[in-house]
Amino acid sequence: MNQPLLSVNNLTHLYAPGKGFSDVSFDLWPGEVLGIVGESGSGKTTLLKSISARLTPQQGKFTTRTVRCMQ
Repeated sequence: MNQPLLSVNNLTHLYAPGKGFSDVSFDLWPGEVLGIVGESGSGKTTLLKSISARLTPQQGKFTTRTVRCMQ
């Protein structure tokens, strides 16, 4: 299967001028590790809440691929 585990396209959520994130895009492929870094108030937590569906982004979209984990 040749598709990313997570694909984020043009995601935006601003809750105050300069607070949040704007136009974020990336793909996360199997075997990759992604780090989210930035200054306080730069939107790290807001981005992760948007990707986990705890917050609705104002613009853009993301898609996930279902992954089966072995127990």
